[in-house]
Amino acid sequence: MPQSKLHSMFFCSGLDELHTEVENLISLSVAPTTRKAYDSAMRSFNEFCSQHKIIKDKYSTTTLELFVTSLAQKGIQSGSIRSILSGIRHYCISHSIDLNFGNPRLALILKGIQRSNSRQQNRPKNAVRIHHLKRICSAASVIFDSDLACKVKAIFTLSFFAMRRPSEVAHTATTPQHQLKRSSIIMKANSVKIKFSSFKHSQGDCTVKILPQSFEVCPWRHLQEYLVRTGCKAINDPLFDCSVNEAASLLSQCIVHAGVKSRLTLHSFRRGGATWYSEQGVTDAKLKALGRWNSNAYLKYVKP
Repeated sequence: MPQSKLHSMFFCSGLDELHTEVENLISLSVAPTTRKAYDSAMRSFNEFCSQHKIIKDKYSTTTLELFVTSLAQKGIQSGSIRSILSGIRHYCISHSIDLNFGNPRLALILKGIQRSNSRQQNRPKNAVRIHHLKRICSAASVIFDSDLACKVKAIFTLSFFAMRRPSEVAHTATTPQHQLKRSSIIMKANSVKIKFSSFKHSQGDCTVKILPQSFEVCPWRHLQEYLVRTGCKAINDPLFDCSVNEAASLLSQCIVHAGVKSRLTLHSFRRGGATWYSEQGVTDAKLKALGRWNSNAYLKYVKP
């Protein structure tokens, strides 16, 4: 019996309340932050289909292959693409849509994207410059809604001026203890203090002080706006509720829209911050303290 008729039969037999509860349980099967990521994945997929007027074959392996390839062309990393596919898979399963995600051709495409990413990673590592940061933040204001744009600008400006590592910006499965919490941030009238209790090569607590900047990409202002917009949360909540892959995907979208030609990653903000502070005449000792380096490895990050 077709599934649509089966649904009708269940509704007619007075099981409406149970059917509603089934949908509620499916909704609760993933965490709220994961559900947001899945919703974002479906928006990307629906926008792709709408842009190319794909209606009849929307949920086909061919459409999926084309969509994945379009993401790779935008510079989105293979890990982020797999996360997006997880969101689409969840939607198809929860809506009883039969779409083969185990398609061998799709597996080969993903493998090709991963190899391509590996080759790109071996290229010289670039640093975000102030003009890059301005264009990336401007792009965020255009392509995202106001709440997400506010968060993106806070993430990227703080990553640059506080020289934060990706694992400190967002969640990672391997080192979740490094991600900053709400309690890590102390906002002052003329500065922001960031307390790092855990980081790479950690040797006890470390607090760095970041000052407001006169130009439009001001870490103090963007962080203040983000904290006001998101309201009161538990002090042990992550400062930014996103994974590293999600943050990388947001950066990729901003880079594509801004037309930035340099190959930039989340780690490029740390390199850019080190280079910028060096150009401002900050001493080596202070630069090491700001970037939480225990050795002279910081010299590799300064890109004149």
